[in-house]
Amino acid sequence: MARSPRGKRSSSGSGAEGKARPVRRGLVLDGLAVVTVVLALAITMVVSADARLWALESLGYGWIPAGLWLGSVVYGLRYHIRSFRRLWQWWVLAAGGAAIVIGVLSFFHPGFGVFAVAGLSGKWGTVLGGSPLFLGIAKLLAIAILTPVVVFPRRVGPFYARGFEGVGQGVRTVAENPQIRRGISSLTDRLRSRTKSPQEPSVSEASPETPAVSPIVDREPAKPEAVPVGKPDVEPDAISESSMMDVFVSEELALYVQPAETDPAMDPPWLLPTAGLLSTPEPVESNEEALDATARLIEQTLASHGVNVTVADTQAGPRLIRFGLDPGWLTEDKDGPEGDRGGGTRVRVQSIVARQNDLALALKTPSIRIQPTIPGEALVGLEVPSPTPRRVGLKEMVESEAFTDCAAKGGLPIAIGQDIAGEPEVLDLAGLPHLLIAGATGTGKSVCLNSIVASLLVAKSPDELRLLMVDPKGVELTPFDGLPHLAAPTVQEFKGFTESLTGLLNLMQQRYARLGQAGVRNIAGYNATAQRRMPYVVLVVDELAELMLAGGRESEANLVRLAQMGRATGIHLVLATQRPTVDVVTGLLKANIATRIAFTVASQTDSRVILDVSGAEDLLGRGDMLLLENQSPQPRRVQGVFVDDGELSRLVEFWRDPSQSRPPVLESETDNEELGSEAVVEEENVDEEVGDSGTE
Repeated sequence: MARSPRGKRSSSGSGAEGKARPVRRGLVLDGLAVVTVVLALAITMVVSADARLWALESLGYGWIPAGLWLGSVVYGLRYHIRSFRRLWQWWVLAAGGAAIVIGVLSFFHPGFGVFAVAGLSGKWGTVLGGSPLFLGIAKLLAIAILTPVVVFPRRVGPFYARGFEGVGQGVRTVAENPQIRRGISSLTDRLRSRTKSPQEPSVSEASPETPAVSPIVDREPAKPEAVPVGKPDVEPDAISESSMMDVFVSEELALYVQPAETDPAMDPPWLLPTAGLLSTPEPVESNEEALDATARLIEQTLASHGVNVTVADTQAGPRLIRFGLDPGWLTEDKDGPEGDRGGGTRVRVQSIVARQNDLALALKTPSIRIQPTIPGEALVGLEVPSPTPRRVGLKEMVESEAFTDCAAKGGLPIAIGQDIAGEPEVLDLAGLPHLLIAGATGTGKSVCLNSIVASLLVAKSPDELRLLMVDPKGVELTPFDGLPHLAAPTVQEFKGFTESLTGLLNLMQQRYARLGQAGVRNIAGYNATAQRRMPYVVLVVDELAELMLAGGRESEANLVRLAQMGRATGIHLVLATQRPTVDVVTGLLKANIATRIAFTVASQTDSRVILDVSGAEDLLGRGDMLLLENQSPQPRRVQGVFVDDGELSRLVEFWRDPSQSRPPVLESETDNEELGSEAVVEEENVDEEVGDSGTE
């Protein structure tokens, strides 16, 4: 059956509509590129906390104008390249506008978070604006004025020239105004008359009839009597906590003026507490069979997952056991004992790290830590909690060779704890020279502070060390009140903290002047030659976050200045906080305090803030810490010292009781000597009188 022409036309039309529209490959590639970039940025910001922190710290909200300008540039280069070349001046002008917006955002400081220091446009925005305010405004005005001149010199140049011409004409008109001239001349005449009037009644030009009276004597009030430098004549109860630091500074200045006591009977030296005041440490239990069984279990567990390793070393500490894993071989065709010539393939370290959860399950422990490389050894470290943990006592740390050597050399030994091999970790605070401690509540931060103070009390006398403590909570450091080492009572208020920092800064400047007069570089050189030694000063601060948030930039600036310049004068900082955020542990503080201790923290972000690496979020708590020194690139795991209340009370009572801390003064012998000398003097006077009468 033949189809009609209309039917043929309709069938051909339906076939044309059924064909798919050709795909434009250029648009497909553009869409894929846009989606890929957006997804990559979104995934990076969601997954990586470091990327988010970098984005906020670098440019902050300034990414909005910068992103709009950059997107428009990419769009113009992709689709309108000819117009982009022709109108490039407008793109440069738009870049200047985006820079001005970023600079304006840098003037706004919310006062919290990452924008507390750099403003809403981050660190990069401070280059365009920043503080001080007048300098930032000058930068933005320079951009707004110079950018159009550079881009459109022919259009904008004459306009600016006419504007400057109008300003010059206005200045000339004002300067040539007769009324303004008369006002300026009258003002200069008055100033001249005022400057000449005090010199007219001169004493030398006074007439003989009129007695010359000095106007200075008539106007000057009576001067108060000079008070000698020394201890102020003020009752102790009338001195507040805030003024005690000023008293300490004035007392130290007076010590340099007064002659040093050379008679040991009149000024006996302090006695240091003995180790008998400290508690006896727990005995060390060694179980070699259990360690060998655990090592075989580790080898079998990894072998069951296709990872061939050998436990080559075992080190048992007070809280952890570290097994040194030697990676094996995937093939057996190796030559020589070291297998570097036969083409064998070693087990990768990443394959061992990937079996962390399997090892934790086999060892029946909630958490383990794998160290990819043990410093100084070609082994992989596997840290496992000890089945029989023990406490690290202060007595065994004080009696260690490292502690006694540091104290004998004149340093400031502080007992931190024992490392994973059971060796004592003793630091010299004088060489650090500052310490920063961070950790969540209940992880051992306060106990660490107490152990540091107790170590200093065991090793140093009040003539060698002075302490200044700040405790906003009023419960952690107040038991040390009454110690002769304290320069002032424990500060609990923010006002006292700021005044203490000011007093320390004054003390630092005073000591620098003293060191310059003595011709030495630091406190060690001064004490080596001076008759009266200069004591070290240690500032111990608990809950730094409360003080930093209350004080803001002023407190941070004072702490940074002390951290930068206090080492040479013997001023050291020990700061502790339970919230290691970027607005508390700022970049300036971290740059000047290289030695840091991290206890268990809440997240990887907090760990990176305090240590610059992750790992503190997986610690066991109860004194388990990571110690980062300026000499070691990686943090070391240490079990902290435990100091109970009984030890602290015995140490404080020892220093409070003069009968224990100082030997008695030999008053009877000195009195007899004084009486004998007085009798001899009287006899000599009598003999002289008799001789004189005989000659007469």
